[in-house]
Amino acid sequence: MKMRLLILLCAVVGLSSLAVNKSVAGNVSFSISVFDGPLGNCGHWVDRPGYGRCWHPAYVSSDWRPYCEGYWLWTDGGWYWVSDEQWAWATYHYGRWVDDPYYGWVWVPDTEWAPSWVSWREGDGYVGWAPLPPGASFGPRGYLEFREEALPPRAFVFVEVGHFAEPIHRRAVIVNNVTIINKTVNITKITRVNNVVVNNGPKVEAMEKVSSRKLTVAPVRVAVEHRGVEPSRETPPRTLKPSSDGPSHQPANEEKAGKREPEIIRGGADTSRQPPEPKGEPERKEPEKLRVVPQPTEKEPPREKREESRQEERKDEKDRKGEPGGNQ
Repeated sequence: MKMRLLILLCAVVGLSSLAVNKSVAGNVSFSISVFDGPLGNCGHWVDRPGYGRCWHPAYVSSDWRPYCEGYWLWTDGGWYWVSDEQWAWATYHYGRWVDDPYYGWVWVPDTEWAPSWVSWREGDGYVGWAPLPPGASFGPRGYLEFREEALPPRAFVFVEVGHFAEPIHRRAVIVNNVTIINKTVNITKITRVNNVVVNNGPKVEAMEKVSSRKLTVAPVRVAVEHRGVEPSRETPPRTLKPSSDGPSHQPANEEKAGKREPEIIRGGADTSRQPPEPKGEPERKEPEKLRVVPQPTEKEPPREKREESRQEERKDEKDRKGEPGGNQ
């Protein structure tokens, strides 16, 4: 009897542990060292006081900021940030961001995945978001909590509700606008469902009413760029990014270089631009400067001959007059 009770107790304990293991399967545990190599190829690791080892991207412009080169996509996990930046797979789905006074935006690594780690604000026809700070964590009620003071106005970017579904570019968003901040409210609602983080921000139904596409489908021109039909105009760094509807144009420095470059005819069907071909042999002026005295003609004997003739005439004249030196 005691043996049966012992066996039954062991079975219950075993089933309980199995259930626990299944419940945590949604969050795979790994070390943040997995980010070292891949992110080291496109940025730099630095130590920052209060945050430890952080990372920031290399070769970006001074106005670069996270979550500003891509577009929003609605999924069963809430708002998912899609970007073609090299570091997007890691820095927009793991960890937090902080605006460092020396390095600018730096990423603080973490190992929990989410479709995006941003705080949301909405109101007065605008939608805005900001990268969550390192202090944001899940509270006892199951929602992500953080101090709003940790997100100053400069951390938020805003777009009009009608442009939320379009590809986002850092130069097309509204930055550090206190007026809009004061007219919007915090609508951040990040929780866990089946041990997976869900980021519920603005209501997708409201966004789709004023958008030109279903927010569960990528924007058309982004899909076109993925096929390589319309490469992005962005150079630092060299990746495909959503671009505006405006026509592409040549950078100013290239235009100036083109103006300085002399026109070079490289052949082709356009003969109107070909230079006229020279008629006959080109005139050679240089040999004329080196030309010697022309050969004497029959009418005028050479200068040497004339001198010899004069000397003979003088000798004959002396002979005839009997002057000394003549023939006796």
